[in-house]
Amino acid sequence: MRERERSCEARILVVDQEQWCREFLSSVIKLLGFVKFRLADTVTEALDALEECPYDLVITDLKQPGYQRLVENARQRHPATRFIIMMPRRVVQTQIVYYEQVDIVYKPLSMDEIIRKIRNALRQRQLRQAEEDFRRLKQEALRIFLS
Repeated sequence: MRERERSCEARILVVDQEQWCREFLSSVIKLLGFVKFRLADTVTEALDALEECPYDLVITDLKQPGYQRLVENARQRHPATRFIIMMPRRVVQTQIVYYEQVDIVYKPLSMDEIIRKIRNALRQRQLRQAEEDFRRLKQEALRIFLS
C-alpha cells in the first residue's frame, strides 16, 4: 500500500443492498488505508449520509432500487463527487455512461479491478480539486496584482 493512500482523507460511501458486497468493499477500502467511509444498504440511508456531509466517491449497484435518484441527488448536492457503478456483465450500458465522473465495474467483482477503479476515481477527484484550487489562487493573485 502506498503511504499517500494510507493517510488519505477521502470520504467513500458504499451503497448496496447485498451484505456480502458491502463487507467485501469495506475490506477493500480498509486494505487501501481509507478510514472515512460509510456503508448503506438503502438509497434512503445513503441520502441521509449525503445530507450530513459530502463524499468524494460513491460506490453503488445499478440494481440498487433508486440508484439513479442517489446519483442525481449526490451530483446536485456535491458536483465534484465521483461514482463507481457496479453492474452485471450482461447488462447493456444505457444512460449511465453519459454521466461525467462515473466509472463502471462489473460483477462478480475482481479485487484488482475495484482497487484500480477506487484509486483512479480518487486520483481524478484530487486532480479536479487541485485544478479548482489553482484557478482560485490565480484569480486571487490577479485581484491582488490589479489592486
